[in-house]
Amino acid sequence: MTSSLESFSIELQKRGIEIIQHLSTSELPSHRIKTCILGVLLSDNGKKIEKYMLSWLTKKYNVFSIRQPLPGTLFEYPALKFAQLFSTEYKEPVLYLHTKGAANPSKQQRQIINMWRHEFADSKASYERMLDNYDLLLPYSGPQNITWMNGFFATAKAFASIPPISVFDNRFYYEILFKGSYLSCYGHRLNNIIRIDSSDTTNLMYRDINRFASSFSQTSNFFHNLYADIWCHRFLCWNR
Repeated sequence: MTSSLESFSIELQKRGIEIIQHLSTSELPSHRIKTCILGVLLSDNGKKIEKYMLSWLTKKYNVFSIRQPLPGTLFEYPALKFAQLFSTEYKEPVLYLHTKGAANPSKQQRQIINMWRHEFADSKASYERMLDNYDLLLPYSGPQNITWMNGFFATAKAFASIPPISVFDNRFYYEILFKGSYLSCYGHRLNNIIRIDSSDTTNLMYRDINRFASSFSQTSNFFHNLYADIWCHRFLCWNR
């Protein structure tokens, strides 16, 4: 019998959406979170951003790239639905991420993706230690389990607690998938915060991201900065 995940994979392929698995370059037996689902927009820049993110994600995870062709009208649906089905079918937590390509209102794509690198790759072990206490883990959480920026760790329980993910025209719907559900959620950098317009300098998230960007540039070594600047400065600032 074909599983729900297999059926959905066939559906995505019929829509022209590619599913590519990238095996981790490291051994993962002791890792509690082994799988990342990465949503990719197949613009020229989206492919380059995917390559940059895979360079550090595959050191910590097996990654499924869910690659959606332009114009990307399904937004985050293909990758998030894949993540929900994968997690509930295999009964394991997953990391969900995307190439942050929907918009760039605050001109901070580079800082956000490097913050994700720090949180989900460099600091992965600290998140894994909290898995016994939380169903949703992410850098910035909002009231009632809002997943700001939509990069998060989610358990099978978290995905099973919500209805099957559907297609919505409003891309911001996908940040409130878990809103109101009875889950334990924790924001590792900022917890339970109300988001203000991203252009507002009083927004706690963006102030934190700016502080991180400053710290990142000061503490990283020369070659790491050079590598990050080559990829991020050239390829991470764009609008879909």
